[in-house]
Amino acid sequence: MSKQNQSAEKAASTQRDRLLEFLTLKKVLLLGSLASLVSIAAAVRKTILYGLDFQWSDVRLLLQHRDPWAVYLSGDPHHEILLNQVPNFLHELYVLLLPFAFVSFGTGKLIWAACNLLFVAVLGGCVARLYELDRRKTWLLFVIVLTGTPFRVTIQNGQNDALALMCIALWAVVGSERGRGLLLGLAYEKYSLPPVFALFLLMRKRWKLLLWSLLPPLLGFLLVDTWLPTPWQTLLSEPFRAALRRGNVSRGIANIMAVTEKVSQHVQYAPAWTEMLPYLLGLVLAFVFAAYFARNAAEVDGRILLACLMAASLACFKHQIYDFLALIFCLAIALKAPPSRTRTVVFGGGAYFWYVERVLHIWRWEFHLFTILPSFLLLLWMMEATVELGKATKWRSRWEP
Repeated sequence: MSKQNQSAEKAASTQRDRLLEFLTLKKVLLLGSLASLVSIAAAVRKTILYGLDFQWSDVRLLLQHRDPWAVYLSGDPHHEILLNQVPNFLHELYVLLLPFAFVSFGTGKLIWAACNLLFVAVLGGCVARLYELDRRKTWLLFVIVLTGTPFRVTIQNGQNDALALMCIALWAVVGSERGRGLLLGLAYEKYSLPPVFALFLLMRKRWKLLLWSLLPPLLGFLLVDTWLPTPWQTLLSEPFRAALRRGNVSRGIANIMAVTEKVSQHVQYAPAWTEMLPYLLGLVLAFVFAAYFARNAAEVDGRILLACLMAASLACFKHQIYDFLALIFCLAIALKAPPSRTRTVVFGGGAYFWYVERVLHIWRWEFHLFTILPSFLLLLWMMEATVELGKATKWRSRWEP
């Protein structure tokens, strides 16, 4: 950052924080709470009507000693997988969801919606504690989260990203390597969210923690392996084969894979191997981010690293709008930081992904290159701003991930 920009940031930080003073007025927070209740009600109504992604039919097949991944990969000839319940998650998730196989689809959707509300409540509470937010700012954090599109789509679609994010946020209250490792292992069920974070830990040589993180997915795999007749080699690869199947996972927004896929559509006579190019570039970018933050870890507080590493996963791999709930960590830094132009970038980027994106979705613009590329660049700008903002923020004590 130039001396001129540093001077501007310093001058801005000495000003009254008029924006947050207004947003944390009790009347404003009460109105926000009313909007949050409306948002929750709308999400629950949608999950009753649809519940597209809740993995109920998959766990029903599993309860019957049938391989839901094999059913899907065979083309699901009898249409036993409902709606968009594609089994592209790790085995541990289906072990956790197995109790839902004993209730009806409608009942299961409502119970899972309640679970997601609990996950978001724990997530918000842990994030507020980790980033040292006072009561009014914590209240505002929940208002922003609960009225945002990622939260609402998570609830209405029956998604499971809130579970993974809650496990990572619980690091705020769990200090042991064993406990953190087990939580990270549970977060692997949404394996597109924690990979950059895990690579960072690998480069930081956190061997014990990473070994503990292998236990939940390993136990989940072993339990399913003993339950199904599928050979273990086949069973091990099936979730990834389901995820890689053409047309299964939407390209999403603001990630290098989506940008690459859209650009490649305009290249004629491309060789067959280029189909794997988006995945290769996603992995390369993940290694670059992990290496950069691992190299600079000694100079940056762990809170900043965690926020940036979660945002980095959004930039590397395919993600839908509900996964952008992961930006809650960046938002918490912006709420804690003094007023500045940099903070405006973080707030503005968060507002775009949490509110404006829904308008682009309605207009069917979100998957166009002229939307994906600027969104990707904006996410990178948010990450850079989060680093600068975190350095200007005073913490009571240093935190290490």
